[in-house]
Parts: sequence; C-alpha cells; structure tokens
Amino acid sequence: MRFIIFKKPSWRNVILWGIFLVVLVTYRDNVISVFSGKLKPIYSAQVTTQQIGLTFDISWGEQTAEPILDILKEKGIRATFFLSSPWASKHEDLIKRMVADGHEIASHGNRHVDLNTLSPGELEKEILTSQEVLERISGQKISLLRPPNGAYDNKVIGVSQKLGYRVIQWSVDSLDWKRPGPEAVINNVMNGIRNGHGAQPGDIILFHASDSAPDTIKALPVVIDRLKSKNYELVPVSELLKNASTTWPPESNLTSPEKTPVQQ
Repeated sequence: MRFIIFKKPSWRNVILWGIFLVVLVTYRDNVISVFSGKLKPIYSAQVTTQQIGLTFDISWGEQTAEPILDILKEKGIRATFFLSSPWASKHEDLIKRMVADGHEIASHGNRHVDLNTLSPGELEKEILTSQEVLERISGQKISLLRPPNGAYDNKVIGVSQKLGYRVIQWSVDSLDWKRPGPEAVINNVMNGIRNGHGAQPGDIILFHASDSAPDTIKALPVVIDRLKSKNYELVPVSELLKNASTTWPPESNLTSPEKTPVQQ
C-alpha cells in the first residue's frame, strides 16, 4: 500500500496564490483575454443611431490633406484624423485647421513602423512621443491609436490600454491607397470589397489623406452624398463609440484605465 503525503504549502506560496486570485478577480476580463490570446482592436460598434465613423490616415504628403478638409467643410462633416507626429510637426497650420473645423485628432504613431515589432519599452516611447507632439499642436487629449499598417498583437493592445488608448481599426476599407480610381473607391465603401459589406451604421470607414491616395479627393464627395441619402450620419470615432452599446469584436471591449500624463 502506498501512502500519499500532502505537504503543507509555504506561507510564500499562499501569499502568491492570494495575489494571483485578487488580480484575477479585479482584472478578470483582461486576464482571461491575455491567456486566451484574444486582445483585439475595435473594428466597429453596435449602435442604435444612424452613425458611421469616418477616418483618415496621414503619414506623409503635401497635396491631399487640404482638399479633403475643404470637402469636409463644404459638406458639414466631422471626422477623425489619425496622424503620424512627424507629419503633424511639419503641418501645424493644417492640424489647427482640423481642430477649428471640429475634427478629432488621433495617433498614427511616431515612426511609420509596425508596432508589433517593437519591445514594450520601445512601443511605449513610440506612443508617448507621438502623443506629446499631437497634444501640443492640437490642444486635444489624444486617446485613439491606429497602428501603422494595422499591425497589432496582444502587446500593442495591452501597452496602449495601459497608456489610456483605445486601438482602432476599420470595418470598411476604401483601398484608396491602391489608386484603383475614384469609382472603385466609391464602390468599395458603398458596396464593400468584392460586393461584400458596404458601409452601415456602426461601421468605421478607412480613407487616407496622404498623397498615396489621390483618388480620395474625387471619391469623397460622392461617398458623403450617397451615405447622407441613406440618412446615415458621418461622425468622428469618439462620438461613434460614445453612442455605442458595445464594440466589435467582443474581445475589444476592454475598460480603459486613466491615461498616463505626458511628461512636458
């Protein structure tokens, strides 16, 4: 006959298990997401309104941003601009115009690099460097981040959340950066790529206002008019999220902590 002898756990192990259980209960959703590999950015929102988030990425260029601002002002539309901080530093007047026209300023990082290739320390520096520049120029608090090239992983989501950011992707892609022609850009937004999912309430539309997307200038007025004809309302992302009951995918529903202040 064999006897199994259970050893009394040490106080050290008891304390460690106690700490783990406290963390698990307090941050249950985040802990479960980390261990299941399910940290996700926000692609769209569930809304009871007719609102659609309109977004533009800018990382370089001199020719496209101002005409787009003219179109938005003429149509009475406010949007979210995800800006790289080097571009913003060179175009302070345009940033101030965006703010004056009622647009939301958000971060597209500092360098245009895939954030998931950086260490946690490098990633934090990247985000905070961009934040300092964008907040100084715009006077807005920056709380939304769109990773360059849409590249993310658990690390990107986790570090961003710690710094008070919500990571934003898109559910409708205009593919304007491919320069397919204005009609193709219009079709991608209204009917979806390959006749898939066209823009509907709760969606987030991706355009570019960099010089890589000259077709946007001709396509944008048509897109705005057609969406308005469906009684849809184009708004900045923060406004869309404010009126949302939840976000998609479910793993994107993380509670954001208080933002770490920017060191001046």
